[in-house]
Amino acid sequence: MNIIFTVCNRTSLSNALALANSAVQYTGSVFYLCWVDTIEITNLPSNIRLLPVSSVQLPQWKEMTALYYDFELLPACRPWFAKHLLNIHPDVNTLTFLSPTVFLYHSLSDIIATDGGMLVTPHITGALERSPILDDKRILNVGMFHAGSWTLNRSAQTLQFLDWWAERTIDRAQFDLCNGMCMDQLWLNFVLVRVHNARQLTHPGWHYGLHSVLNKVIELRGDKYFVSGKPLISADFAGLEFFDPVWSDHAPLLAQSGQFKQLYADYKKVVNSFRKDVPLGKPGFGRIPDIKPNRLLRKKLANNIKSVTRFIDQF
Repeated sequence: MNIIFTVCNRTSLSNALALANSAVQYTGSVFYLCWVDTIEITNLPSNIRLLPVSSVQLPQWKEMTALYYDFELLPACRPWFAKHLLNIHPDVNTLTFLSPTVFLYHSLSDIIATDGGMLVTPHITGALERSPILDDKRILNVGMFHAGSWTLNRSAQTLQFLDWWAERTIDRAQFDLCNGMCMDQLWLNFVLVRVHNARQLTHPGWHYGLHSVLNKVIELRGDKYFVSGKPLISADFAGLEFFDPVWSDHAPLLAQSGQFKQLYADYKKVVNSFRKDVPLGKPGFGRIPDIKPNRLLRKKLANNIKSVTRFIDQF
């Protein structure tokens, strides 16, 4: 048995339900929705198994909820849910995490059917085109591998890495680039040195997203999408649906690809069909940030003003 799981709260629940719907269509895996919120959810589709965070018994849970914003708390819980799922399913060898904003368009058999101990997805596989929105340095700041997808095949090394990773997300999973933290993601940089048979997934159609727009071409052929000539397997719409500390700053990249823009428009229709099942209110765990809806416009105006003042200072 293989397991696919995601971790969400009420902010990303409709996205998680859309992901589960696509997972049923394209995989034969068991799907777990790992729930980090205080409100109970019922009447989930029969293909979804619910796993509330209370079942995991995280150490220092109260301290974590006081330390992290809700968008940091979810990634901090991911390795702990992975450990719990492997413990309650000793017969499971392959465990795949997909963030709630992922959507599947093709079978995963060519991706997860491998002997690699852990499968990770590089943000980029070549030099980025020059852009004021995203550059190589920003990729280095947030980590070499995308935290929105990874697969773990059970072995002594992968279980040791998972323990090491989980221990660090207790108090070192904040979004604080200046202090070397990017939620759960920067720890993934160590996968290739700690898991000796780890593999990088470089299929162009795997995990397309804002990180891909500058160096991968997505096109529609008939009713199927292709990326750099290969079938689209999955896309991650992180940064477009709700605030994401890494990718929301790069949302303007969507305008640079008409096909990705259309893909996102179609995805939103699917997500909106599940919104009736989403509880109202703010997430029950984690600190709640005050995120202004016009934050990108304000940042752009601030940068423009700074450029004017720098010019004046020169003279």
